[in-house]
Parts: sequence; structure tokens; C-alpha cells
Amino acid sequence: MFTGKMSLNIPEKLKKYCILAEDDTIIDLFKCPVPGCNFATRLGPGAVRMHVLIKADPMSKTRYSSDHEEYWKEYESELSMDNVRVLANIPHRLTSYRKP
Repeated sequence: MFTGKMSLNIPEKLKKYCILAEDDTIIDLFKCPVPGCNFATRLGPGAVRMHVLIKADPMSKTRYSSDHEEYWKEYESELSMDNVRVLANIPHRLTSYRKP
């Protein structure tokens, strides 16, 4: 039966970076997949990549997280710019800006 909904073609390995809207027709938020981290954003998948990268840097004493460093070491190829582009090209909710 056709429901009129468009299915999202998110590669299986990249689904963990996405929170879908209730109707599953759009990515509502991009999220950090590191267990225990609650970072989520509408700024796009590049913001999640930068979040993980910054938190994985042991030179950044105030932001460093060993969990993020371990995640980066294991999944660096998954967070490549090519994969960021793949996610960015999937329909997602954008941030809204209001003039002050």
C-alpha cells in the first residue's frame, strides 16, 4: 500500500548519527553516537564530526573525552568528509534564524 511518504535512503552505518522526525520523512537532528553523550544539533552532520574531533583531542584539556577519542580512532573513516556529504544530501530539518 502506498502511503505517500518518501523513504530516506540513509546508509545503515550512518543511521546512528541521525534522529528522525516522528513521521520518518526527514532527519530532525544529527547526534553524537558516543555512549553517554547527549550532543545533538540541526547544524548538520559536519557539526557532529567537529564535535567528535574536538572532544577527541587530548590537547584540549577542558573539552577532552577519552570516550570520544576511542570512538574517533575506531570510526574515523565513517566520519569522512564523503560520508558527511552523504548525510548532508539527505532531507533534514534546518535551523531557523530570527532577527533579534
